Amino acid sequence: PYRETGTFSEVQAAKFGDNSGRLPSTPHLFAAVAAALNAPGGQHALLISGESGAGKTEAARAALAFLARRCGASEVVRDRLLHSNPVLEAFGNARTRQNGNSSRFGKFVEVHISHAGRVVGGTLKPYMLEASRVAGKLPEAESTYHIFYQIRAALGAIAGASGSTSGGDGGADGKIWQTLSWAPAWGAAGGVP
Repeated sequence: PYRETGTFSEVQAAKFGDNSGRLPSTPHLFAAVAAALNAPGGQHALLISGESGAGKTEAARAALAFLARRCGASEVVRDRLLHSNPVLEAFGNARTRQNGNSSRFGKFVEVHISHAGRVVGGTLKPYMLEASRVAGKLPEAESTYHIFYQIRAALGAIAGASGSTSGGDGGADGKIWQTLSWAPAWGAAGGVP
């Protein structure tokens, strides 16, 4: 289970946060980002990869936060960089046997840094969405994308407020309820009320 270890803390960020070019010799994600920022040239890349549950999403989030802190970014730019991920996760993450919030897509993140060295924006391009999660039969203990359960919960809340559970004729709406195989425990784990 996930627990905070301080690896991406403010204390760690401060060790790699100055622009002197002198970095601690220990391997660290922030060291890779800082080395890229200190390297000559205007375009650099950082590839984050690993097995399911290895922390790629957390590492990407930490790298973006470090960039925003190190280079400086307006509050609006920083918030958009750091807070867009939950929306993407709803559309592209699903429960697997190994991980209750597994990214089922790749993402290419491009951060725009001005000539003055400030983060001024970014672009995120998702790719390779696992289509079998939408239309195929899933293995036991796995689920489709979180967004479908979140929509189902919202429809259930609306239906409950209006006294209806079938959307009128019980046809297509009933199939949606059945297809999603709603489990309250999974809804709570996915952050769905």
